[in-house]
Amino acid sequence: MAHSHNTHHHAHGHGDHPDADTMATVLDLDATVNGHYLGEVCDRIAVLVPEPRTMLDLGSGTGTGTLALARRFGSSQVVALDNSAELLERVARAAQEAGLDGQVRTVTADLDSALPDHISDVDVAWASSTLHHFADAEALLRSTFRALRPGGVLAIVEIAEPPTFLPPDSADGEVEQRLREAILGKGWNGGWNGRPDWAPSITAADFEIVETRDIPTDLDNPPAAAADYAVEWLTRVRSGLTDDDASAEDLAAVDQLLHDDNPTSLRRRNDLVVRSSRIAWIARRPENS
Repeated sequence: MAHSHNTHHHAHGHGDHPDADTMATVLDLDATVNGHYLGEVCDRIAVLVPEPRTMLDLGSGTGTGTLALARRFGSSQVVALDNSAELLERVARAAQEAGLDGQVRTVTADLDSALPDHISDVDVAWASSTLHHFADAEALLRSTFRALRPGGVLAIVEIAEPPTFLPPDSADGEVEQRLREAILGKGWNGGWNGRPDWAPSITAADFEIVETRDIPTDLDNPPAAAADYAVEWLTRVRSGLTDDDASAEDLAAVDQLLHDDNPTSLRRRNDLVVRSSRIAWIARRPENS
């Protein structure tokens, strides 16, 4: 969820962290609503490494990826790496509450260009919505390659399409679509979530790409947490928009959606949907490298 990102729900191991409680709320809501992608990527990893021993979560945030890996691979040790000691405390607490603390270890680390020197012989490295926030992602990928054992797997996940929450054929849904286009057109933080095509960087670090996978979210009856997720997301979107980005009418409409006293506010609706998509790159260090 990665980082300080104005509209994004990931804030992980790099740079400055916004308010940790707010960021943690968004990360956890995203995992609750969109968590199916975690299982899908873990399943793809399991095909290549059925019983990994050591796994890394690069920029672990609140630990949604860390816990998913620990649950899916019960004999593994998962190392959560982040530059925020406060977030790592949350990871440790969440692991303990889930009965996974025996599998999870937290390490405070600045990952802007390299892994800590002592990390080696790794089976799987995971980076979900974090890689684009590191200062030198290509250098970090090279460092990760060196830390992986031959045959080890790298899984990178990014949001490909930002979420929308309202029926597209409704008046409010049309407003939401216009705001989405404003975000995409504005080039948020150098491209609304700064996500490049990681394939050239992955191969430049000597990995071989096994698969590039699109993972859509298309929920007509989302869980109850979708309302809070929508509020958190659109609050961030709204805070970054100016009169130059959207009409006064559209901005006022969003303000009404975010105002709980409004009868059509996000938390009082029964027609919410969730549409978004992620992209995953699954790569490995060649056996003969």
